[in-house]
Amino acid sequence: MTRLTAADLVARAEITDTLHAYSRGVDRRDIDLLADLFTEDGTFDYGHGNVTTGRSALRALFEAATGRYTATSHHVSTVSFLHVGDGTARTIAYVYAFHDNAEQDRHLHVWGCYEDELVDDGDRWRIRARKVRVAGTKSTGSEPLPERFQRYDRQPPR
Repeated sequence: MTRLTAADLVARAEITDTLHAYSRGVDRRDIDLLADLFTEDGTFDYGHGNVTTGRSALRALFEAATGRYTATSHHVSTVSFLHVGDGTARTIAYVYAFHDNAEQDRHLHVWGCYEDELVDDGDRWRIRARKVRVAGTKSTGSEPLPERFQRYDRQPPR
């Protein structure tokens, strides 16, 4: 095993920050943040040929996908760094995502992973290509939030 340098550790922390920022962007419905996490020609691949390409198309995808839920909660863990070097990286990160659609009386739970290619774009690591691959899903009926809790805002703080 190769020893990691300080620069390697910084790159890994910055890449992890990008992966976590995606979860925050989806959960807060911060479309500007989400779009900025991808390169100008970035791709988002749900599988079966369902690929969205380019920042403006990704923006439209994120607006539509996040707009159908009352709340979401994405949890990224177990980040594996397959390659980091020469300003590029490949990672696999496991995800659990909760989606609440109160209008349709539906909770959707998704377990899977993100397979990402990232590039160091100078000011931050950006996702050049993301594949979402799913291990399983489960739907249940929606339940009202108990009164003692306050739901977080789904728009970015101003």
